[in-house]
Amino acid sequence: MELFGFSILQLASELPVLAVLVTGLVLAGMRRDRLPRRARLLMSAGIAVLLVIGLITLGWNLAVPHLLDFRWTGTGSYRQFQLLTMAVGGVYSIGYPIGLGLLVAAVFAGRPVAAPAVDWAGWTPPAGDDADHPEPAPQSPAPAATQWGGTDLPAPPATPDRT
Repeated sequence: MELFGFSILQLASELPVLAVLVTGLVLAGMRRDRLPRRARLLMSAGIAVLLVIGLITLGWNLAVPHLLDFRWTGTGSYRQFQLLTMAVGGVYSIGYPIGLGLLVAAVFAGRPVAAPAVDWAGWTPPAGDDADHPEPAPQSPAPAATQWGGTDLPAPPATPDRT
């Protein structure tokens, strides 16, 4: 019965994530008029990748306690368990960033290019108004020692290494 309690806990912790992903996939398909085609395709692909990764992870988390309960002993069975664990971890490590990256790409692909608020291409400076204003004095650069918050004071003596 302990194994089923762990499985129920794993299922309960993963179901909300899977529900959000399925809802996102349904909304992406239903609301085609709200998103540009490219953003919709990127979003659908990202959600699908995350959904597959979530299902693989859920299946593995549900299977592990039962696989360990079989008391895998012997020469090759533990090695097979290690390889299977490494394969699932590798799929997750590669798939999750890909799915998340596709979702981020969908956000930026769906944004329209903003037009400039003011058209500066036709601007010209006013003529004849420059005579009243003197040229600004050149600024002297900060010394290299103080430019990044350092000091002009000499460094304290080095402490001897007493190891």
